[in-house]
Amino acid sequence: MITSLVLAFALQASDLEAAVANASSLGDKGQFSAAVSTLEDAGVTDSQDAGAWHAYATWGTRQLENDIAAGRIAGLEIVDEFMEMAWRLEKASQCNDAPVQVWVDWSEVLLNANDIPNSLKTLEDGLSAFRNDALLLAQRGRVQLAKSRAAKENGNEESAAELKQAAEASFRKAISSAPKTAAPRLRLAELLWLDYLEGGASSEPLKKQALESWVAAASNDPEGVDPNVLYQWLGTESVPVYDKLIEAQPEEVLHYWYRGSAFYALGPDNWPKLRDDFLKVLEINPDFSNAYYFLADGAMQRGAQQSTSGDQDTAERAYSAAAGFWAEYLKGFGNQYRMQLKQAGGDGGLSVAQNMNWLAGKKDYETGVVLLRWAVGTIPDYADAWNNLAYFLRETGESEASRDAYQRALELQPTDPQVMNDYAVIFHYYLMERLDYAEELYIQAAERAQEMLDNNEVAEGDMQRITIALRDAKNNLRKLKKGETEE
Repeated sequence: MITSLVLAFALQASDLEAAVANASSLGDKGQFSAAVSTLEDAGVTDSQDAGAWHAYATWGTRQLENDIAAGRIAGLEIVDEFMEMAWRLEKASQCNDAPVQVWVDWSEVLLNANDIPNSLKTLEDGLSAFRNDALLLAQRGRVQLAKSRAAKENGNEESAAELKQAAEASFRKAISSAPKTAAPRLRLAELLWLDYLEGGASSEPLKKQALESWVAAASNDPEGVDPNVLYQWLGTESVPVYDKLIEAQPEEVLHYWYRGSAFYALGPDNWPKLRDDFLKVLEINPDFSNAYYFLADGAMQRGAQQSTSGDQDTAERAYSAAAGFWAEYLKGFGNQYRMQLKQAGGDGGLSVAQNMNWLAGKKDYETGVVLLRWAVGTIPDYADAWNNLAYFLRETGESEASRDAYQRALELQPTDPQVMNDYAVIFHYYLMERLDYAEELYIQAAERAQEMLDNNEVAEGDMQRITIALRDAKNNLRKLKKGETEE
């Protein structure tokens, strides 16, 4: 009989262990509710397994956070649900071999339930069992900071200051206890950074200390530093920390992404560094094709900077690079980008379309076609872009598409002699059809150009274009009448 009970217990333990593994797999995929159900079906609430109870609380908390974000749980119900998670973690703490993370998480859910006194008591209980544990000390500092903020909101400045000092002491003690662990150094850095932001110019030493703490965290425990959270905290100040992370993890794509983002935010002086980081992003993971946006806009800003300073050669190289990068970005995100511009209001994307129309001539015809297709898709009555698109399509051998684009350009500019001439050229030299119509267009183009010149209708800066249109229309008409079909 005893043997049977032992066997039954062993089977139950084995089943629960498998359920924990399955729940972890489901939870990692974002299926938090399914993870919780898997543990409940395996009998977690009847067990004395610390790992199972901890997993039950972990995935339950993740589901709760999702429900709160989606608005499915609100008000006092949020507090009740966090207290339920606290009960699960308390059960985990009562099991044999419960890990220290149980007390850390227990304190956190109590903090989320705004039960700061019990959150601190939980940590003190944990520190009784795990003396000077760095995770518990860092969490204690976090809760002391929350208590400090609450005191400050209630007007108790003296208590707030004391609690902040206690939090700093907890973080520093945690660092001493685990000097190779990132978490306490990060918490200390965040505390010092907030003090620096509140203190203004006189608090520069705090800024230096905070950055040193972040750099030390990255140097000692790069895996413990979240690159996204780091950028949220430091923005453009984050570069030296990412330098350390990249030194330790040279193939981690997000480090290059966020450092490149910092260089982008710092402006065109940092273009070479921005370029190198985002090209590295694409080298490591080509799926990060959104990087082309930063490359494109960064190159565009660099070109404008160099043009303003008088270095036109460098500016032209930058604009050429921008054209290529924009084309790659628009291939993958063109529709999404267009929708963003429309939803943002403003000019509905007109200024960006004008940039694309201008950049189209900075690189090869194939690149220009991509930019111009996007421009006319964004601003359907953009006559100049339709005219340029038609020309670029003609030069890339897409004669029928060119004809259609010229037709649209002529609809938008029915009296423009250059458009008339170029539209006729497609029929005359490329498609070799509707030659009577081509002849009519040449005649109209020549007559209209001459009329504009005679009547001083030509806008300033447009004289050369209209003069060339007159010349070309006459020459093309002559060739058409002679039966010549080569330009």
